[in-house]
Amino acid sequence: MEKEAQKNETKKAKTAQFMEKIAPYRFRVLWTALLLILAILLLTVGFWKTILLLIFAVAGYLFGKMRDEDLDVYSLMDELKTKFGL
Repeated sequence: MEKEAQKNETKKAKTAQFMEKIAPYRFRVLWTALLLILAILLLTVGFWKTILLLIFAVAGYLFGKMRDEDLDVYSLMDELKTKFGL
């Protein structure tokens, strides 16, 4: 039991150390991964299916945001307008 706890602590420490090392590069890693996924989607399922998938993903994000923050459609639109300067 004690060895498992020690193993778990070592694993957590290594993960924290790794996260500290890549923290300055987090946006490079994030955008590289996102664009790699987008490229794979474009090559495997095609342009229009990928666009449709992205539309559904954005809609899901917006619906989730509405539920999480208890927003209605009008307040969400106002927030998006202020965020994008429209």
